[in-house]
Amino acid sequence: MIAFLPLLRRRLLIPAAVAWALIAVVPVIQAQSSVPLNKHARKMEKRLSRFPKGSYLEFDFRDGSETFGSLGELSDASFQYVDSDNNKTVAHPYADLAQVKKAKEYIGEGSEPRHHVRLLVPALIVAGAAAGGIAAYEVMR
Repeated sequence: MIAFLPLLRRRLLIPAAVAWALIAVVPVIQAQSSVPLNKHARKMEKRLSRFPKGSYLEFDFRDGSETFGSLGELSDASFQYVDSDNNKTVAHPYADLAQVKKAKEYIGEGSEPRHHVRLLVPALIVAGAAAGGIAAYEVMR
């Protein structure tokens, strides 16, 4: 029986070594995981990940401010963008973002999109010509 004891120890040695190795590795794997985000931050991270890097976006923040910029790097807890007003790279946590949407071209301060009256002028000309034609017809009658 004493000769069997070293054999038994050898059989238990390998599973015990594997168990100790797993116990030692699990905390390291957990330490490398990303920072836990709240539900809103995960939602904003998912929305931002749909846009390719360099996309021109409008960012609305929870403090009420808004800005335009081109999307930069996305990390575990924050995102970066290049601000269109000053061309500086800015980083914000996902939790600060209230809404993000695709933006139209925006070159700088004072060039926000405006309502253009491209079709209003020709419509007024046609309406004026029609009114003038009707008035001339009534006079000639």
